This record gives sequence, structure tokens and C-alpha cells, in this order.
Amino acid sequence: SRVRGFIPVSTISGSPWAGHVRLYSVSASNPTAIFRGDAIKLYPADTAGTFGGELLVPVRAAAAGDAVVGVCVGPLVDRSILATETPGYLPASTAGFVLVAVGQDVIYEVQEDNIGNDLASTDVLHVGNLVAGAGSTTTGMSGHVLDSSDVRANTTGHQFLLWSLSARVDNAIGTNGKWLVRINNSQIKLGQ
Repeated sequence: SRVRGFIPVSTISGSPWAGHVRLYSVSASNPTAIFRGDAIKLYPADTAGTFGGELLVPVRAAAAGDAVVGVCVGPLVDRSILATETPGYLPASTAGFVLVAVGQDVIYEVQEDNIGNDLASTDVLHVGNLVAGAGSTTTGMSGHVLDSSDVRANTTGHQFLLWSLSARVDNAIGTNGKWLVRINNSQIKLGQ
């Protein structure tokens, strides 16, 4: 088991993820820390921040069932907030900025939670939600995992679509399986 949240690895077209991100603000009223690999939601009720004269939409870490805009790939380093540099997360109740991989075409790798049942090959192209586990203040990595007991077919409101098992030498279907997913319940769908 090596929980790291959602890690961007490629795109639906098969090309590698090129590292494209957007900068978002985080208000001091945000009650939870934001870690690398956390699923992120737009949260316009918070105060927007500005960076280089640009007004930035505020965000928070997503919870199970929330529509998602993307995944945090790291905080913008602010030397006055030590945790943003090492180990690389934005503490709770701290105003700052995070870099987010955005887009419904991005494929992420995530570990299943193994609570209730293990996922199977028949779960490919089914949908599921995340479990917002606590991130690590030692590594800066997310505690988000895929809820293996809530994966089902034909449910449009679930957060992620299972794309396939991650093809790695150290991975297999079963306990602690790593899966490739894409955002299913997106806050930036076309036509909204």
C-alpha cells in the first residue's frame, strides 16, 4: 500500500500528461490542508485571491460526492509558509495558492481503499467516488483513495470513471490495486 492520492499520468488520447496546470487561490477560511494528489473543487463562497494582478477562483479539497475541477499537483511555494516548500502542502486555515491539473481528458492513477471489496476487471468503465483520507504532513502527499465499495455502473453523479488497471510491474487486481481514472463529475463540463 502506497497511498498518494490522484497522480496525473496521461491523457485520454494516450499522450503523456504534459504538466499543464492552472493556479487557484485558497482562502484562510479553508478548514483543511491541501496536499499533492488531493481532488480539488471550486469554492466561490471563499474570498478570491489575486496573483500578478489576476483574480483567481478559490478552491478547497473535494469530499466524497463533490463535483471536481481537477487534482492538486502542489502548492505554489511561499517561503513564509514553510510547509509549501518542504514537504510540499498548504496547511489548513492558511491563505495561499495551489497548482491544479484541470481537464476531463487527464488520466490519474489512484489506489483503491480495499474497504468492503476489491475492485475487479468488470469494474472498468464504472464510476466511483473518493474517500478523503488525511494527507501526510511528512511527505506532503494526499490520503485520497478510490472508494472500492461504491463503484457502480451507469451512475452519472459519481466523481471518477475507472479507465483501466494501471499497467505497472508492481500492480495487480486485488488488495491495494492502482487504477487509472478520469474525472466523471466535473465542474467544468462543456454546456453547463
